[in-house]
Amino acid sequence: MEATGKKPTNYLSGKADKMKKASGKRKSTLIFACSGLSNTGKLTMQAASALAFRRPDLYRAAAAHKGVDAVEDALSDGFKILVLDGCSDRCATKKLEESGLKADVYMMVTELGIEKTMPSDVKPEYVEKIVRAIKEA
Repeated sequence: MEATGKKPTNYLSGKADKMKKASGKRKSTLIFACSGLSNTGKLTMQAASALAFRRPDLYRAAAAHKGVDAVEDALSDGFKILVLDGCSDRCATKKLEESGLKADVYMMVTELGIEKTMPSDVKPEYVEKIVRAIKEA
């Protein structure tokens, strides 16, 4: 799957019990989104932003192209980190790993059955499909 020969871990395998704090409350999640130029890259940021808008108590969005400062801040605040890559290029994952940080959960839009196509192929039903997957992760 990766050029390095290492198999990615935790793709779509997040568990709700890992997201709970000792108090039993769900742990907040920072979605570190690819935000690339393809449709799948654009969809990552749209889905992350939608969740952050709808549930600001549970989700925060950060664009990978802006760097990892938001990730470091979220980690210090006790957030769970979810990397949302658009495709197998794994831009968000690479950006995070370059800084020496690791995510709790990894997701890839193309693994949700959304094909990487032209940049204008950004449909609301795709955003909602990604939002549902993130909530279940």
